[in-house]
Amino acid sequence: MTSHTRKWKEAQFAELKQLASKHNVIAVADITYFPAALFQQIRKKLHGRAVVRVSKTKVIRKALAESGRDKSIADFAKSNCAVIFTGMNPFELFGFLKKNKGKVPAKVGAIAGEDISIPAGDTGLPPGPALSDLKAAGLKVAVQGATIAIMEDKVVTKAGQAVTAPVAGTLAKLNIMPFKVGMKLVAALEAGQLFKAEVLDIDADEMFAKFVGAHRSAFNLAFNAAIANSATIELLLSKSFRDAKAVALEGGIMNAATIGGLLAKAERQAKEIKGHLKEGA
Repeated sequence: MTSHTRKWKEAQFAELKQLASKHNVIAVADITYFPAALFQQIRKKLHGRAVVRVSKTKVIRKALAESGRDKSIADFAKSNCAVIFTGMNPFELFGFLKKNKGKVPAKVGAIAGEDISIPAGDTGLPPGPALSDLKAAGLKVAVQGATIAIMEDKVVTKAGQAVTAPVAGTLAKLNIMPFKVGMKLVAALEAGQLFKAEVLDIDADEMFAKFVGAHRSAFNLAFNAAIANSATIELLLSKSFRDAKAVALEGGIMNAATIGGLLAKAERQAKEIKGHLKEGA
């Protein structure tokens, strides 16, 4: 048994070390309390884009430390962790894991991140012990026909509060899974640069909006200051042409750009003068 265990560890060490040398990005994720079923879903979604491995913590730390890459990534490999080898950049990987969360049942004592509510409606549960359980959770219930109905929506646990035993039992009976869990990326290494979770945790849409706003402000500043570049040159030339044309029209300077305007102006002036002349003059 000892020999087999040693061989298994050696095989794991060799594979992890090889994966570390083949991929540009190495990331460590915390999978504490992460259900096996959700873990398999994440692996399937990352298939072709990343390789996810779970092994003994000591084996992971040793493999990462001896992979020839920055040893600091090995310090983040602790108990209940997974290693992700990928070509995705760390921000893309973090965003992927953040979005791909799964729902899990509420456990007694778990702290609610947001209000947990149970909607009104037919529960499908027959009258009996379930009636008392639902009442213990603070729900207003009644027997309607062969089943129990919840008469009104009810917040059973407010954000920041712990889930009680009656509430946890009721949520389980109603198949309501209010908690979301995900694979938490702790740190990622790319080209010798280490990124921690707090750096990677950005809102892509918010960041894009900031870039758009910054570009708009920079453009307005450059345009108003007459700074010519690839973004402003076309509008600056158009503005310069309009300004020059306006000056030429005002000064009566005739050229290809002003001839039409000057003739139109002369015609308007002639009609105005004609309108002031006495009839028959």
